[in-house]
Amino acid sequence: MFERVEKHIKEQVEGIVFIELKEEAKDILERFPYMKDISMPILVKELSQIVKGSGNDMEGISIRAFIRGMIFIMGLDQHFNFNPVYKRFLKNYDSKIEDYISYEGLKLAEAEELNDALIYFKALLFINQENINGFYNYGRCCQDIALKTDDEEKIKDYTKEAIEVFEALIEKYPDFAGAYYYLGFHYANQKLFKKAQLIWEKAVELGLDEEKAKEVCMQIESLRNHIQYEEGYNLVLNNLPQEGLEKLVPLEENNKEWWNLLFFIALAHRQLGNFSEAIAYLERIIKINPSQADTYNELGLCYAEIRNFTKAEKYLKKALTLQENDSEILCNLGMLYIELGRYDLAETYLNESYTLNPEDPITRQCMEQLNLVYSKHR
Repeated sequence: MFERVEKHIKEQVEGIVFIELKEEAKDILERFPYMKDISMPILVKELSQIVKGSGNDMEGISIRAFIRGMIFIMGLDQHFNFNPVYKRFLKNYDSKIEDYISYEGLKLAEAEELNDALIYFKALLFINQENINGFYNYGRCCQDIALKTDDEEKIKDYTKEAIEVFEALIEKYPDFAGAYYYLGFHYANQKLFKKAQLIWEKAVELGLDEEKAKEVCMQIESLRNHIQYEEGYNLVLNNLPQEGLEKLVPLEENNKEWWNLLFFIALAHRQLGNFSEAIAYLERIIKINPSQADTYNELGLCYAEIRNFTKAEKYLKKALTLQENDSEILCNLGMLYIELGRYDLAETYLNESYTLNPEDPITRQCMEQLNLVYSKHR
């Protein structure tokens, strides 16, 4: 955590200068003698205003300006060498420093100064990693920055950071409804619809306010078909094809062009041995999306099962042209050529598959089978 965001904000360190405390600051040095040889940070923009207003009199710098500088440097770079001393100073100087940082961070966020707000909340977490409000608001700043930028790398990094923060929050504080609320939106955006539903339902159970609870219920309802689809394809992927079809087939009537849905219905039929039904669905998908390699791969497997090896070879080779260097397709071609007794070709394709994915158990099993039959024909 923090590193992926720091790379975007670290350059702002250039907006901070460091000043040695003079003997005139004896009140500070008497109270905090460990600050004697420590450089004090101050924001360049604040320093320029102070100098301009005081005729170059550096004694006009207030302790609050140094405090803001410390907060900024801790928020910008968690590894800055004086951070532990700054942390000690802030906690000794003001027993309610965490409340102050949180309050100032919220003010900045409300003013849409999200970058500065994020720095404040990140500094708060440096002082106290267990501060729940610091965690929550840092996560919110990350997601809001991701929403407001056009920089693809920033969107990716800040979104990942927000998700990691909210996931850490619900692990540490499992009764904190707000973290579940925002996490649900992130899961929905990642197309993890069932996960979003469960997280949102937990948020409502924990006591979201009425407005947010209504919003969450509307979101769940709008994603109902996607949730059912996800439940269905997970059943198919877990070798429960009949149960999967019970979830998937009812969705087909109103989603006849949803090729992903048709694909998993086809896969379920193949698992059940209903090869003609599977082929019919897969051929429909080709008309909707003719460039999907997995569809041709499945067609090849279905035709191989009904021993139409000519079509099986045709579709598997088509799959390979669309998705070169795919170990699964290469392995399927290898199996087909074993079946056809074309052992040289089988060896070629299985070796390629093994090179790409040496840990694949099916490829290894096919190579063992090939060695058995091939040795008899050498």
